[in-house]
Amino acid sequence: MSEPTWGKYGTWEEAESYLGKVIGVGVGVDAVELGSIRRWLEPKEFDCAIHTDSDAAKAAGHRDVVAPSTMVFSYGLPAYWSPGDAHAQMGDEPRQIPIPVIFDVPAPCTLSFASNIDMDFLEPMYVGDRMTRTSRLASIAHKELRVGKGAFMTQEDTYTNQNGDTVAVVLLTIFRFNPPEREQG
Repeated sequence: MSEPTWGKYGTWEEAESYLGKVIGVGVGVDAVELGSIRRWLEPKEFDCAIHTDSDAAKAAGHRDVVAPSTMVFSYGLPAYWSPGDAHAQMGDEPRQIPIPVIFDVPAPCTLSFASNIDMDFLEPMYVGDRMTRTSRLASIAHKELRVGKGAFMTQEDTYTNQNGDTVAVVLLTIFRFNPPEREQG
């Protein structure tokens, strides 16, 4: 069986040793800012005054313009590339987004797919806020499906602002598995 081209390969015992532990911390490269909120709203033609107008946001009980809650993913991401980093070359493995960090958990699997995501948004994000994402391995549930034998692995991401307030908690479940051996015919 070959190892995956990205993600850590290991044993189920190694994977289970990560249960409940922090498996990654990411600090968002950019603060919440009006320009990115506008660029997020425009292609959706999403017209909600609390995301664009300070007076409307204050009238609704907020201290200022509020970023759409699902932008927490964008604001919680570190940079994909920074000045001084090596440039990608032809034939290089494509850069993966810095999440999900569940692939930093070794497991004896070569393939995967995401099965579900649950999101709880707890506090608003205001212009100037900076997000930090702390990820831990919440659960491993072994299962055999038609696609192969493996486990549903759930990563819990807690997003906090610069004051330590929890802005969002996201549960992402990925099934990591090995396909059944193809029958020789």
